[in-house]
Amino acid sequence: MRLVPICLLFCLTVFVLFPIKRANAQQSLEDVIFDMIADVSVENILEHIQTLEDAGGTRSRITFTAGKDSAAVYIKDVLDSFPGLTSVEYDTFYIPNAVAPYNTRPQVNVIATLEGTVHPDEYYVIGSHFDSTADRDGNATWNSGHNWRTIEAPGANDNGSGVAALLEMARIMSDPSFPFQPERTIKFVAFGAEERLPAPVGVGNHFGSIHMARQARMRNDHIIGMVSVDMIGFNENYNYTAIVKVNNEMASASVLLGAKYVEANRNFFTQLIMNNAPFANGVYSDHQSFADEGYPSILVIENAPPWSGDNNIYYRANPYYHKQSDVYQRVNLELVKRVTQLNIAALSTDVGTVTSIDEGRYNDQQVMAYELHQNYPNPFNPTTSIRFEVPQTTEVRLEVFDLLGRQVGTLVNGMVEAGVHTRVFDARDLQSGVYVYVLRAGGQQFSRKFTVVK
Repeated sequence: MRLVPICLLFCLTVFVLFPIKRANAQQSLEDVIFDMIADVSVENILEHIQTLEDAGGTRSRITFTAGKDSAAVYIKDVLDSFPGLTSVEYDTFYIPNAVAPYNTRPQVNVIATLEGTVHPDEYYVIGSHFDSTADRDGNATWNSGHNWRTIEAPGANDNGSGVAALLEMARIMSDPSFPFQPERTIKFVAFGAEERLPAPVGVGNHFGSIHMARQARMRNDHIIGMVSVDMIGFNENYNYTAIVKVNNEMASASVLLGAKYVEANRNFFTQLIMNNAPFANGVYSDHQSFADEGYPSILVIENAPPWSGDNNIYYRANPYYHKQSDVYQRVNLELVKRVTQLNIAALSTDVGTVTSIDEGRYNDQQVMAYELHQNYPNPFNPTTSIRFEVPQTTEVRLEVFDLLGRQVGTLVNGMVEAGVHTRVFDARDLQSGVYVYVLRAGGQQFSRKFTVVK
């Protein structure tokens, strides 16, 4: 075996996670998903969180306050700006057990629909609540009725982080420049009135999701699964996220839904530390409403539950939970980005297709640049497919190396015509571990990693 040159060893240390976004070439679904998750913007996430935190200048999104209403308008305006969505609408509901006059004040969910192309009546619900609270601030006047209208409840993490992720998902998955098409419908929902009401106003929580779930059950809607994305951004040391289910008759189906997220985390390198099946049990978010109506439902959250970190080395109990100190400066934006990518990858894998994955449709006019795609599946045992593109007939070398720089396989060594090409790599003679595959063509060099699991 020959050793890799020093310059190549340097390249091997650079983990190129995602290909660049391309609109012209036909791609496989996996390629498209990698492109979509590469488009997740930390800048967009931060802008959404800051806007929601300010809440029209009130710095509170407590139910029945002007700030909460301002947030609903902002969310709808953002969703309306995405031309690829099928529809964006308010879903109005009331809280009849609230005291007068609040029991007659309309509340809203904001629902954006991306309609499926094959089975439009089957759909996923991906939801994040947009109201906030400050009921853990130790302020005795909260429940006596003196300050719930005026107290600051910025809710940057709970749940500005989840709403920001939701808006990025909707933007990217509906973007016409990606050749992504959902075969089944996706509903992106910003839920109102998830947090418990201030005691002087009434009791209860999860009002927006209860309304939607009950309406769906009355219509006998075919909901494939519901995912609640709720407070996903507090962790000072690790990029950790947890899956939570309701321990009822939907538990088994919900575990299967959660397992798709764990698999997506592995296959698309979102690099999150996650818990595993059978997952934690909990009813402290909007997933409960859908599980109660007989739909597979999970919660994606920073820990399970968020106020406890004693038994998890990857998480310290969130000291800002439901407090005035829950501001954007304490949000781990990289964590929010990766959870956003995880949701895109998991949902797109389950419902998505592309306009075409026929390599015969590629030609030298369509392929505009050299490119090496992420292998699929990944991790794998024993075989995986590696796709690469060359814009002109040229000499190509596609090789595999271990992390010590030793060559362990050659897939291509010679002239290759312009277009898109796929090679299958057989790792049955390799040990479990991480390897690097390298493409050299047209005077350029590209590298990616894959994982062999045995």
